[in-house]
Amino acid sequence: MRKKLTAYAFLLLIGGAVAFADQAAKHWVKTHLALGETRALLPPIPWVNLVYWRNRGMAFGLGQTWGTALLVLGAVYVVGILLAFPRIARYGSLVRWAIAIQWGGALGNLLDRWRHGVVTDFIMVGRFPVFNLADAAISLSVVLLLLNEWRQHREESGEPETPAAPLTPSPPSDLSPHEH
Repeated sequence: MRKKLTAYAFLLLIGGAVAFADQAAKHWVKTHLALGETRALLPPIPWVNLVYWRNRGMAFGLGQTWGTALLVLGAVYVVGILLAFPRIARYGSLVRWAIAIQWGGALGNLLDRWRHGVVTDFIMVGRFPVFNLADAAISLSVVLLLLNEWRQHREESGEPETPAAPLTPSPPSDLSPHEH
């Protein structure tokens, strides 16, 4: 029971922090920018901007007419992870972090869909589709899960953690000592 409570505390702390940061950033954008307005996020880097954008769909603007379905799927995911997290947490710290971060991102976007019917996006990097902190958290979690898989594969195959140093070639053995 204690491990279960510890797992839930971790999920709520990490995932809650992600969802809170996402919602706070979205609130700031909605109160400081007009819809469609763009501002430089980092003035020395002109291709990184803030923009107030609404997305009814999902990643890359797909599924713009799936509002209710995305709301239901998001709710099922958030509740499912909440129920399963104590079992998931047994897979190690990297998986625990990845799923907690992912859960927080999913919760942040779910709150937007539930309260506003759309997700607020606000980070624009070059020509990449506009996204938000929740999306970034979900993407980071996928990277962490892939890293975990890579580490597990290396452990199971007996490969060393760091690549071996290249061997320096030795002279051919058929040469006499004077020819070296």
